[in-house]
Amino acid sequence: MIDLVALKDFLVLCQFRSFSRASERCHVSVSGLSRRIQGLEQWLGAPLFDRRKAALELTDAGQRLQAVATEVVYALEGLRKSVRSDARDRQQRIRFCAPHIMSAVFFPDWIPRLHSDFRDAKFSVESDNLPECLAMLDEGAADYAVALFDEGGTVARRLGLSADGLRALELGRERLLPVSAPNAAGRPLYDLAQAGGRPVSFLGYADECHLGWSLRPLLDRLDLDLRQSHNASLTDGLRLMALSGLGVAWLPLSLVRADLDARRLVPAGGAAFELPLRLMLLRHEAELAAQAERLWQYLMALAEPAPVADARGAELVAG
Repeated sequence: MIDLVALKDFLVLCQFRSFSRASERCHVSVSGLSRRIQGLEQWLGAPLFDRRKAALELTDAGQRLQAVATEVVYALEGLRKSVRSDARDRQQRIRFCAPHIMSAVFFPDWIPRLHSDFRDAKFSVESDNLPECLAMLDEGAADYAVALFDEGGTVARRLGLSADGLRALELGRERLLPVSAPNAAGRPLYDLAQAGGRPVSFLGYADECHLGWSLRPLLDRLDLDLRQSHNASLTDGLRLMALSGLGVAWLPLSLVRADLDARRLVPAGGAAFELPLRLMLLRHEAELAAQAERLWQYLMALAEPAPVADARGAELVAG
């Protein structure tokens, strides 16, 4: 079998045309280098150098091997570097998947805060609907999924989440609150508390959006006549509709905080109309790559595990 080290030594000898100089560069004795070249000649079945002259000269077979060996060694060295680079990258990378809303209300603030303690880490975030994010987690295409879960477990039940092999950690709290554009007096155009049985224009989430799943039980409990004329799969789309005065929308506080402070939007109802949510980090039991696993241990040290209701109405306990 041909030896890659022998090929590399052969190319050095082609460059220096001297066994003594080439052996120094290859960090091998002259006799050791000679044996490697003889091994190549035996494998090829022909001499590689004309040793009868004062300076070594490549034979025709040597020239042909030099051309092939140059390509082979270059390709193999490139492959080795690429594989090692990929392996290092995988150990350093922390891969998140999350619904689109998290790119607006969570990651822009959270990842910069982590950076000081994870300077060697490489963060990547994939955004999709929550079922697709959990599929990425199951397939090993992501280390963590981040999402908002209602305390009643509606989303967990709909997705069939169970405690088997899945760990969860609460990162914080969020709430959906109804907001509306204000009228000239600064009151909400659509005031849920003063609706008095009158129909209210409702800006709802598209069927694939998990925030709409969480919101539905609350809306079922409220004695409101909501008329859904518009919907959107992205929360920012609903925010723009609300800003345009098209209706009332239940939006994450983090998303509309600046709008509320500037009175571009105003609350359309009190605390009874709000929905508390838990911001959860999910992973599987299997050990992750170095930096991703270090992140879990880091977060576990900062906060106690928190539960998420699973499909059986039990609790999916973190940690």
